[in-house]
Amino acid sequence: MKKILNRLFVIASLGLIVAGAIFLCVSIFDGNETTTPLAAALACILLSNLFNVIRMNMDKK
Repeated sequence: MKKILNRLFVIASLGLIVAGAIFLCVSIFDGNETTTPLAAALACILLSNLFNVIRMNMDKK
């Protein structure tokens, strides 16, 4: 069970990092003046880091 959760956290974290990078690129290279893609990139990266912290805490126990 622990191994499956670890693998799921890794997959979710990597997916969120990729999504954050895509949103960040859209925010930088898009001509619009909105900050929505930047906020989405920040949220994705923060969630990814949170999943990494949770995964690391599970590995300690």
